[in-house]
Amino acid sequence: MSLSHVSFLAVLVALAAVAASGCMSQETVVSEEVKAEVLAYADPIADNLMQGFNEGNYTIYSRDFSAEMRQGLDEAAFEQNREHVTSRIGLYESRRDPVVTETGEYIAVTYKGEFEQEDGVALRFVFRKGDESHRLYGLWFNSPKLRS
Repeated sequence: MSLSHVSFLAVLVALAAVAASGCMSQETVVSEEVKAEVLAYADPIADNLMQGFNEGNYTIYSRDFSAEMRQGLDEAAFEQNREHVTSRIGLYESRRDPVVTETGEYIAVTYKGEFEQEDGVALRFVFRKGDESHRLYGLWFNSPKLRS
């Protein structure tokens, strides 16, 4: 495992630790009104990020990253992670069925993504509540083929 991959994992672990610390809030599904507000900014961010992913374009992919995400997932880590994903499930095709949840100071949108070789891939985008710039603080792609 390269240093960049370790850095990306460290960001994910740190984000998970932050989300789980403090008041140990449960993850809860938000109201339909809040869901609509969140999807108004999350959908275009997801579209942009996945376009950058498919094109192998880190500038597009990372456009909405927070400083922490940009530091933890640099261009070398992006290329390595992209290779891992595309070699197992191919390129991204579409997403559907967004579920918006909140935990402590974070709000997450999880889509079911369709890739060339696997459907139902969990695409999770994490934002910080109250961040008017709507920067990404966490990003996960998860599926049986990606875990194998």
